[in-house]
Amino acid sequence: MKKARPNSVSSLPLHQFKDKPIPADAVSSATGALPGQLNLRKVILGAGGILFVYIMLSTVFGPGPEHDGSSVPSVRRPEADPYMNAPIDHDTPHRYTNNNDIKPSPVENRNPWDNEPSEQQQKKQPAGGSGSESGVTEPVEDETPVSPPSTGEESEEDEEEDSELTEEEETLLSLAIKARNKSPASYVDLLSANRRERDYAIALIVKEADLALKTDKVYSVTNKKQTAPSNDIHDYLSLSKYYWPNPKTPNGLPYIRKDGHINHEEIDSVEDYKLLRTMIREVHMMGMAYHFTGNKAYVTKCVNRLNEWFFDDATYMKPNINYGSLQKGQPFGVRTGVLDMFTIFRVFDALHYLKQDSDWPQDMIPNLQTWFTEYAKWLETSPLAKLERKGNNNHGTYYDVQLIGIYIFLGRTDEARAVAESGLTNRIDRQITGEGRQPEELDRKTSWYYSVFNLQALMTLARWGDDLNVNMWDHVGPEGQSIKKAIDFLLPYALKDGADWPVVNIKGFPMGDYLKCLQIAWNIYGDERYLDAIKYLQPKIQDQMAAGALKTISTYMCDISTLLEANVRGGQGFIWHWCLT
Repeated sequence: MKKARPNSVSSLPLHQFKDKPIPADAVSSATGALPGQLNLRKVILGAGGILFVYIMLSTVFGPGPEHDGSSVPSVRRPEADPYMNAPIDHDTPHRYTNNNDIKPSPVENRNPWDNEPSEQQQKKQPAGGSGSESGVTEPVEDETPVSPPSTGEESEEDEEEDSELTEEEETLLSLAIKARNKSPASYVDLLSANRRERDYAIALIVKEADLALKTDKVYSVTNKKQTAPSNDIHDYLSLSKYYWPNPKTPNGLPYIRKDGHINHEEIDSVEDYKLLRTMIREVHMMGMAYHFTGNKAYVTKCVNRLNEWFFDDATYMKPNINYGSLQKGQPFGVRTGVLDMFTIFRVFDALHYLKQDSDWPQDMIPNLQTWFTEYAKWLETSPLAKLERKGNNNHGTYYDVQLIGIYIFLGRTDEARAVAESGLTNRIDRQITGEGRQPEELDRKTSWYYSVFNLQALMTLARWGDDLNVNMWDHVGPEGQSIKKAIDFLLPYALKDGADWPVVNIKGFPMGDYLKCLQIAWNIYGDERYLDAIKYLQPKIQDQMAAGALKTISTYMCDISTLLEANVRGGQGFIWHWCLT
């Protein structure tokens, strides 16, 4: 049994709450006896009677002139919600209005902590700004018309107007109520699931972060046993995964391409790519773990990893990928190697949490910004990077994802926004057909994998668009191209485990990444078909995780932060930028 707190009602004896007779002397002392049988109680009763008579006379003969409303403006409900401390935006369209032509206004110059008047408030103010020379706003008369009493004989036009108004009101609230009532779970179920899924997600993050904490191996480009053609050990090097030795020549040159077939033996002999991606993932996971636990050991380890990869004289990487996806026998890498760094935004997200620690080195972020300023210059000017940027498939999309993340980290918001805006045409309109096909990805031997892979890039790019006021989620091209169409094209094949897939596909139909896309898409679009598909696919994915065929993950943090922040102006949803990658 729990011990009751000292101030708890349950700790007091029951008799203290029973009625007791009050002694007469207590009444006398409480009211204060006065001479001549006159006491305070009679005085109060007399004064109350006089006040009652005054109120009755005032009611009969009407209020005084100071209460007739001619000199005092009527009280209005404030436009700002006092609990949100921000103006109500009457003009922003709700997602269910399907009004794709309305774009949210830019907010790059707006301090989110400032209270700005809404457009309606600005319209109510006179042209002079303050309303008068003294700075006192003139009262605004209530222009709401007073409806005449109902005669019971309303016209048909009035009935139509009423029905239209009702239908308009139902667009938001009634639809939400209906959807809520259809939910298979009660609010109690939601509360239970939220807490349990949150705890499970954090436990998985901490588990991975703790493994990263215990790893003593140095992550560096200097670990490799062979150097790039530059002979500089600090130059990053990776090998093209689909290229094999030529069986018709003694030295195997020139290498030949076998799309869909990975040359594991050779690419695994150079660890730069593996170590880069491991460093990025571990720093991100340790940053997340620090956010949720406050364990300073994660901060120390992240500082060591970042110094090791970017700054230490013995181990640093030079800010270029001139030799990424190298084909042996060639002097430089190829454009596809540019993508080796695209997940770097996960580190930037982790920095938002890590920098809160009191022991975080104050020069770390400025030093990283210096390094990535040089790397961004390489992305903008290198012939390899320029070719990658022109790609009409996942390579071009992931180039944009990488560049936007770096631009935002460097504070170059306008340039990031320009990349996102160009993506409406360059990525959605050019890469997706009106029926949702992704032709460049369907031409690959592993066509299902690449269709999902590029969809992940498009959705990640749309997430960046949320931060930049570029609505890519709802963009529709001239032939009906859209991200949603790309999701929908894959949906029937996912529900049939790939049956009737219309093109060549040599490596099956893995559904783990497509399930992530569906979960994000459900929170963005609210399409019930996605929920039905998730119900079908999720148990299969969980079984694969339980059997060890897939890495055990939880997308809860992604899903909940998507629901709260996606497509919200300036949402800055750091927790879920990485969710699809």
